[in-house]
Amino acid sequence: MKISIVTQQINNNIQQIHSTKKRTVTQTPSFKGSDAFFNENYGAAMVHIYSMDKLKKETQQFPADIKYREQLLINAGLNPKDQHKIRSIVGPQEIKKIMSDFQKDEANFSTGENWKNVNNGDMRANMHMHTVASDGSLTVKELLDKAAIYANDVANDKLKKAEPFVVGITDHDTTESAQEAIKIIERNPYKYRNLRVVLGAEMTTFNNISPDLVGEKPTNVHVLVYGIDPNEKTFKSFIDGTKEKKLGIQKMMVDSANETYKNIFGKDNFYSVQEAKHQYNAVNKNILGIHNAMTSYFDTKFAVEEVILKDKNITKELKKHNVPTESDDFMLMLKEFRTSIDGNNRVLSPEKSLPEFISVYTDIKEESVKDLLEKKLNQGKLADYHQALKNNLEEYKIGIEPKHNYMPTFETLYNGLKGQKKVLIGIAHPIDTLKNVKNEEKRCDFLESLFSNFKKGCKEKAKFFEAYYQSYKPLRKEFKEKPETIKFMDNISKVFKLFKTGSADTHGMNIFIR
Repeated sequence: MKISIVTQQINNNIQQIHSTKKRTVTQTPSFKGSDAFFNENYGAAMVHIYSMDKLKKETQQFPADIKYREQLLINAGLNPKDQHKIRSIVGPQEIKKIMSDFQKDEANFSTGENWKNVNNGDMRANMHMHTVASDGSLTVKELLDKAAIYANDVANDKLKKAEPFVVGITDHDTTESAQEAIKIIERNPYKYRNLRVVLGAEMTTFNNISPDLVGEKPTNVHVLVYGIDPNEKTFKSFIDGTKEKKLGIQKMMVDSANETYKNIFGKDNFYSVQEAKHQYNAVNKNILGIHNAMTSYFDTKFAVEEVILKDKNITKELKKHNVPTESDDFMLMLKEFRTSIDGNNRVLSPEKSLPEFISVYTDIKEESVKDLLEKKLNQGKLADYHQALKNNLEEYKIGIEPKHNYMPTFETLYNGLKGQKKVLIGIAHPIDTLKNVKNEEKRCDFLESLFSNFKKGCKEKAKFFEAYYQSYKPLRKEFKEKPETIKFMDNISKVFKLFKTGSADTHGMNIFIR
């Protein structure tokens, strides 16, 4: 019996069952919510046949995306004839429709007050999410599974007739999670049938945006890329090349820090790249910026060696509670502690991380450690060292004309994506770029310059921005919610012809919030 005939037979049975109910069925229902009926009457094998046939039909709605999914499978070493199995992965054609459909209502991207939009199934998208591939807490499978549960619940509400739930997998400066998502979905297409997945990345770029307004500094702009093929050679080479450049900077910074330390304290090879990688996930994976994380590592280990472990009262307490009193071993335990309370292992200054760590493992109060660090680090030889190190590391910062050019710009990102002609590029949380704009009256001028440079650098691929970003810090959230700012963002959308999207920028275990 041919699949089409089997499908028609199942459809006829469904029509007969629904015709006896009060609610009128105007079209053949999908397999959503019909699992029990199929299993009872036809068994699991028939459910699979019907499901695959339905997925094939769904892909016909966006013919350009069929080619996209076929290429995804080819570059992943899988069978392109199975493109329907990864139907839940949406290509550029469908992504544009999703953004067009959702952009008029912020509720599509928001939990709502007291989780109203989630409870009602009205939150339709979180298009900016992170996994353990960068600085998130969820594995790719955990993210997809949690999203699928919500997607299925909403899809089973026939009266609601809601659009499928959309998630964007957008890890920092890597395509590792997007590669994994393809394989997970291809192995179990039915599980993710009601979910729509955007394969993407969040790229860290530095651009010269109105330097006169930000103190002659380049602006760190996080850029979202949607509809990527994570295994495509040109973009993969661009990602890998950027990581190699960052690794080179790590090595140079460690050499400079070791030389500075030796000149003042007479000890060789105090710092190491390997230890820095162990301390911070961002350094280990060569993602995000390098300077802040490496500097934090240097400052923390220096404070441990020259302040914490040279204080007799503290070392006595550490020994009493079986905490190592050699700096290398102490750093290992500090890292494990930070990871236990923050899976993302955020970059923290020693003034923040050390007092908390010591107060947890000993009877010494957090405030006492803070006072000790503030006193010791700001006087004598220790202060001289800190200033010398800061001066020597200055050349590794990204400046207006950087000495070491290792971070992408809008233009270099665009060139890195030349092998993916239909990909969509957007600005993540644009209001975050205002943190260095001191003159409040010039903030909109700066944003206008930002979007102008973005359109110029990313050309026809520049398609959207996060107008409905839910996770701004309080001061920036206040600015974002002002009526004049909302009007300004609407004008930005019209003038630059950009879709308005939104997200929670998820880093934790909850798929609806940050």
